[in-house]
Amino acid sequence: KKRFRRVLRLPIHTPYKNGEGGVKVGLEPIKESDWLEIDDLFNSEIELKKELYDSHFNDIHQEVKESFESQVELLSVLKSHLEQYHPDHKITSVAESLPLKSASLMVQEDLVLMLPRGEEYFLGAASLCAPSNWSLQEKFKSSLIGLHVHVPTYEKKIGSRVNSLFNNLPRERIFQRFNWSVYEDSKLFQPARSKSRIERSKTITEDNAGDRLFIRVERQTIRRLPETGAIVFTIRVHVNPLLSIKKDLSLLKDFNQALENLTTDMKRYKSIDQIEVPLRGWLAKEIKNLG
Repeated sequence: KKRFRRVLRLPIHTPYKNGEGGVKVGLEPIKESDWLEIDDLFNSEIELKKELYDSHFNDIHQEVKESFESQVELLSVLKSHLEQYHPDHKITSVAESLPLKSASLMVQEDLVLMLPRGEEYFLGAASLCAPSNWSLQEKFKSSLIGLHVHVPTYEKKIGSRVNSLFNNLPRERIFQRFNWSVYEDSKLFQPARSKSRIERSKTITEDNAGDRLFIRVERQTIRRLPETGAIVFTIRVHVNPLLSIKKDLSLLKDFNQALENLTTDMKRYKSIDQIEVPLRGWLAKEIKNLG
């Protein structure tokens, strides 16, 4: 069954706008009402989660015992949020000994609980059905630095800032940030043991790149649970064919600039280095067509 509907609408989120390239903390405060996204892909994405719970449980769900209280609190916070801000959104939740699974099947976002351990936070529970080339089993129980160990310049440039942000995150604030990359598969579930082992197809050319490549954007939010103090990290993945920006000159130029602004290490980390030539060729051609 094809999960991806080929509707050529413009992407909702464009974090590459203005040529933004590399990894930044880039957190911006948002209103409580903007915490979660519910859209017309809800049913198909929840079906996918259910299928993955049946077929890949250990790949998508991990938890330590001491996360249970935080899971229960998250479920309750989610229910209240949906009742208040999405009253028309009917929740069909099953009684479940895994509160995190129940919570996950109410929303399109993946849910990660970061628990305090001394001065650091570690990944204590997660329901992760749309991993972007990483493995939950491998990263489970990692600290923030451990989770980002392969991200170029993370530890040097932003690791300590993120740690201090987590330690000082006020209970009433919610923040969001975005990541983007280019994939050749529109599937949401894309686990991988190691980003360095990812091989992009050699058959992508500047003529077929628009059809064969997809812009994958992650919208992440963080907020602290008021009772347990755990931090909830939500991740919503949006996938659009590269063709979706074909008619928008400013987005084409911004995207091209963002690719140019990526460091060599970051291109390698995102596996963009393997498809950069046909990708940039396609963009140049489309920019020329509209320009």
